Amino acid sequence: MGFFIDYSFVFIFLPFDTTFNIYNIKCYMPPKLNLNENLIINEYNKGKSSVEIGVMLNVSKPTILAILNKHNLVRKRNRCKSLKIIKNNDKYVIIRKCPKCGLDVVVSSNNSSITCRNYYKLKDSVCKKCSNDQQKGELNPFFGKKHTDETLKKISEKISKNFPKQGPVSNKEKKLLTELKKLNQSPKGSFPVDKYVCDIYIEKYNLIIEFNGDYWHCNPLIYHGDYFHPHKKKTAKNIWDDDKIRVDKIKEYGYNLEIIWESDFNDLTYLKKIIKKYERKN
Repeated sequence: MGFFIDYSFVFIFLPFDTTFNIYNIKCYMPPKLNLNENLIINEYNKGKSSVEIGVMLNVSKPTILAILNKHNLVRKRNRCKSLKIIKNNDKYVIIRKCPKCGLDVVVSSNNSSITCRNYYKLKDSVCKKCSNDQQKGELNPFFGKKHTDETLKKISEKISKNFPKQGPVSNKEKKLLTELKKLNQSPKGSFPVDKYVCDIYIEKYNLIIEFNGDYWHCNPLIYHGDYFHPHKKKTAKNIWDDDKIRVDKIKEYGYNLEIIWESDFNDLTYLKKIIKKYERKN
């Protein structure tokens, strides 16, 4: 047999000696702050920040800012004006210095405000080269440790599945391969070393030949170090630094390495000198 409870009238019975009055409930409100606005304005005009004034009066920064905004006194900060932001095509560029080695580091964006923000965010950060140097030897968190055989196997499998991407081969690189064959060499194109794909490898000399386009690699005989490359979004000096890291890494693996600049390849004299140099060594 079912039943039902009527909840229309619910009474709360309190002890008869209580002083609680349900018809006279008062909410607790914190006391209103009585701040001396003139003092805040004077301190702000003396150069103190809203944070400093807040600490002095033991109140929050937003409270101080609310009073200053009320009197239209908040200093508008424009830290970007002090920076030398260069407009280069569709990019806004700032050159900063690495705090460790002093090399130029490019900060760029399609928006000048973002470039400014990123500059202040990164201005105390070291460049890529210094960051790599800080992770060498005992500074490397993996120093003194070794991968297990199982881990090495996984790394090897991953590398074999993710072979370094080969970029487009220029007509002059193809011509370089052809000329080397005419000189009775057996060159291999697009030769992988670590994460790099090298232009040409001649096995009998253990020689790698890198072909550097004058424009893409900013030939030092043509371009100044401050030149900003519009496609690579880097200065010429940054490009040279990246190329040096690449060359040094390849040489660490024991390869001989020669660079042929585009302007040196026109008459083939420089190429023949390289081959003769290694023929004499062998």
